[in-house]
Amino acid sequence: MIVAVIPARGGSTRIPHKNLALLGGEPLVVHTIRAALAVPALDRVVVSTDDDAIVAVAVAAGAEVVRRPAELCTSTAPTEPVLQHAVQELEQREGRAVTLLVLLQPTSPLRGGDRIEQAIAMMREQGADSVVSVVEDRHYWFLGTVDEGGAFRPGYDPGARPRTQDIPPRYSENGAVYVMTRAQIMDRGCRMGGKLLALVMGGDESVDVDEPADLAVCEALLRVRSSPVCPSPP
Repeated sequence: MIVAVIPARGGSTRIPHKNLALLGGEPLVVHTIRAALAVPALDRVVVSTDDDAIVAVAVAAGAEVVRRPAELCTSTAPTEPVLQHAVQELEQREGRAVTLLVLLQPTSPLRGGDRIEQAIAMMREQGADSVVSVVEDRHYWFLGTVDEGGAFRPGYDPGARPRTQDIPPRYSENGAVYVMTRAQIMDRGCRMGGKLLALVMGGDESVDVDEPADLAVCEALLRVRSSPVCPSPP
């Protein structure tokens, strides 16, 4: 079976109870649950959490729930053991094996179900071990360091500054979609590896909610998506 796991613990550092913060009038986690439920290829949509309020919201939105143990709910707990725990719990519950696991972080609320479907299709059609969603990034060119005295040490030649459009693009993880085989997560212990493919997404789909300002950006983008398109003048 193909399973989506949405990790949503109750604690949060920068935004209190972040996974239940309202976005467009709905809890943040609900946006990801609805995107996942719209994907026909998914057999199960599961929220992994330790929080009773998140359990209630998740169930009301149509997801299943896996109760996460306390040791996997700290701010320093990595994601991979959370996924492994969810796979073990679900396989025991269902009596059959997970074949593909889809990690959907609730902090990527603007990713649609079409992107999830696309990532799963890439896995199947190309025989991949994992897929990661990425977004184009050209700002890497201008990286440098700042020393203790505040001096900036650019990693490039300011006298030969290229135009942004002329910089060869690189791609960074946007955190929206990860797909992996069972062996990749359970045997190799990592969400990414083996034959790894990239699902390239746009910047407007790639906002990661980490601070209150990110929620404001998402609100604005949601308003743009929902606004009617003005007809062109004759």
